[in-house]
Amino acid sequence: MKDIVRNCRLCKEPMESSLFMMCPTCLKDSEQIRNFIRKNPLASLEDISQSTNVCIDKIEYMVSLGLNRKGEYEPEMN
Repeated sequence: MKDIVRNCRLCKEPMESSLFMMCPTCLKDSEQIRNFIRKNPLASLEDISQSTNVCIDKIEYMVSLGLNRKGEYEPEMN
């Protein structure tokens, strides 16, 4: 059995040693959100949550940590 050395950065659940700061579930959620935002840069938090099945609170926490920032994917206005 592997030693648990830290908690996930998002859900705070104990996780095994990894190169990532997030557990596999949160990594998957983050990737789903990132992909959805790339395809739908003007989507609301509610739309993102409904489409990815990730709760709004988790999405907001990701944004507060600097992950999945919507502004990165919004089209530039020239």
